[in-house]
Amino acid sequence: MLNMITFQGPKSHIHSIARGLLVHGEEIILCRVKDAKWFFLPGGHIEDGESARTALLRELHEEIGNSNYKINSFIGVCENIFSLEKNVLQHEINIIFKVHVPNELKVNTKEDHIEFVSIAKNNLKDYKILPIALKDGLIEWLENEKPFLKEI
Repeated sequence: MLNMITFQGPKSHIHSIARGLLVHGEEIILCRVKDAKWFFLPGGHIEDGESARTALLRELHEEIGNSNYKINSFIGVCENIFSLEKNVLQHEINIIFKVHVPNELKVNTKEDHIEFVSIAKNNLKDYKILPIALKDGLIEWLENEKPFLKEI
């Protein structure tokens, strides 16, 4: 007997997500759901007809509220399949950009359920960042600044 696993949403539904590696001086800014023990990069879903860069700027404005960000460069792509609940899988493609955050900008959340944490770039390896393949790609990128592709 086969163990059946189903995808949430239509069969062909894949979440397209724009994320930013927010660089603030010698620190990077991570996001997490309040009280969670793991982190992720700020950003969110790309809406139909929206470019990844536009989506990232929109999401940053929604989450942080300031518009003084500059997308410097493309960092990489990370595919991820994960389970939120038993036998229900999520599939996402993360498009990651380096984002410059001006030194004078205070990064505070506008959303009640998340918070931002600044960490030293060289301490990234010490944090639980999901998806794991994204963390691996970011560590490589911080060493050589070459775009990455992390597949499942």
